[in-house]
Amino acid sequence: MYERNKQAAVNTVGNSPKTEKKEKLICKKKNAKTKYHYYIGKKYVNKKQGLTKIKEMARNEYWDRLLPILEMEINVLRKALKVEQGLSDVYCKMHEGKQVLFTPDYLPVEIKIKCFEAEEYVGLGFEEDNHTEFFTNRGERVRSKSEKIIADELDRWGIPYKYEKPLSLNVNGKIKDFYPDFTAINKTTGEIKYIEHLGMMDHPSYFQNVLAKLDAYEKNGLLIGRDIILLHESAYRPLNTRVIADYIEEFLT
Repeated sequence: MYERNKQAAVNTVGNSPKTEKKEKLICKKKNAKTKYHYYIGKKYVNKKQGLTKIKEMARNEYWDRLLPILEMEINVLRKALKVEQGLSDVYCKMHEGKQVLFTPDYLPVEIKIKCFEAEEYVGLGFEEDNHTEFFTNRGERVRSKSEKIIADELDRWGIPYKYEKPLSLNVNGKIKDFYPDFTAINKTTGEIKYIEHLGMMDHPSYFQNVLAKLDAYEKNGLLIGRDIILLHESAYRPLNTRVIADYIEEFLT
């Protein structure tokens, strides 16, 4: 995250226009009802003839003030990257035999991902009368063709994920297990995201069950658009594969 922001700032600084230091743009207004009058130094500029020039000077003044701030932010980001790497190294450089003895207060992202990938669980399972055979590229059995598409897209992007991994939530004072379609981890931040595929949005009873599930998520602090990624389709509007990629790129990379 820091590296991405730092690079964006560096690119911005590198593409900034050159500053004109000799001339200064002055803007005056006699009263609230009159229009702005522009001067370069003491010389009045007619806006019809000199509009391009005064726009350029205003933008250059903006960059003159912005560049020092961006440069300070870049230095802060560089220091933050060194600190973050140092925190990761403390645990990663310990002997593996010592690492397994405790959970560190600061867990590096790469360790979070390894722990996530190694975690075992019992999924929801399939009913005996369910004879569908949709298998992902990783060989997992899923419930629909659309879920196979989602799983394969996650795999194509190299996103670690679990299919129907149980999630315990508090519902009216009682702990209840839910089974998000996919539980995935952001490769950069280590944040957990839950992906729900709403496949029958044109069925009223299905929609009511979806609302109850989303209500439970929200009441347990899992917010839609931040922690929960919703993908949807109906009989008339199929799943949009381009949108899947957009969500993955935005929330999981």
